Amino acid sequence: MAKSTPIRPLAPDWFARARLKLRHLQLLVALDELRNLNRAAQSLGLTQPAASRLLAEVEQMVGGAVFERRPRGVEPNGLGEVLLRRARIVLVELQQAATELNGLRSGSGGAVAIGAVTAPAVDAVMQAVEAMQRDTPGLQVTVEVEPSARLIEGLRRGRLDLALARIPAGVQAGELDYREVGEEELCFLVRDSHPLLGRERIGLEELLGFTWLLEPAGSLLRQAVEMLFARHGLPMPGRVINTASILLNLAALGRSDAVSVVSAPVAAMLGAQGRFRRLPPLREAEVFAVSPYGLIRMRDRPLSPAAARLQAVLEPMLFPG
Repeated sequence: MAKSTPIRPLAPDWFARARLKLRHLQLLVALDELRNLNRAAQSLGLTQPAASRLLAEVEQMVGGAVFERRPRGVEPNGLGEVLLRRARIVLVELQQAATELNGLRSGSGGAVAIGAVTAPAVDAVMQAVEAMQRDTPGLQVTVEVEPSARLIEGLRRGRLDLALARIPAGVQAGELDYREVGEEELCFLVRDSHPLLGRERIGLEELLGFTWLLEPAGSLLRQAVEMLFARHGLPMPGRVINTASILLNLAALGRSDAVSVVSAPVAAMLGAQGRFRRLPPLREAEVFAVSPYGLIRMRDRPLSPAAARLQAVLEPMLFPG
């Protein structure tokens, strides 16, 4: 019986010994995005034979195939996923190096990208960004407001430096540096002439007769609303408009006695404009909130100087005392 050849482990400097080039990394990323070798080659200005040769070189370096052929194109396997995750980070870091170098040479202060779920974005992030831009007027700041899963993916791919988010199920928390901020308080938002305003407290059952504006089923906020009614043995409201659009939400609120659910900081911001108000608290006197969120960064990736300054400005706001 023939003995199987043992797999030789890669040395820490395997990329240098094998002469790994940026072109190899660019091809891997293009292949993952386009899932077709010919289209990936064209996107990089290569012929298909040249792209095939680069892919073969990568496979020889790591000792196995990194993409598998499928009926609709190619798909990364386990080895490919590992390389792709690191390849994206390398390419993004080099792109960000250009931004930082240009910032230092021009005196603009560099660039930073942060993502957040809605409430933290409205409150702490904008305060921190405004404070930084007062000190560094040329600083380039990107703020993304997305669900937590997209924000964590943005961190992993190097598109974001920091995120105020939750760690979704299935994500390896060990690769993240997470510092919990707290729960996100929710409340009921209505127009300023709503008939339920002016009371000290209201009952949940009183809200059943109104039209509700809610995020689509499966969202974190929607689940919180469904659980609130379920805990009190009540059915969900009969008239629900499902929308994730803030503009549509506000337009519908302004035209009717509909009820929407938003975070407390959003309600405070909209209430200051005078058109919308927060309904009185429930007679049931319970906390209405979604699960805690935190300040997150990649554990093994150093922050740029601009990102480190933003974190330093944010932390006293998020963690007072």
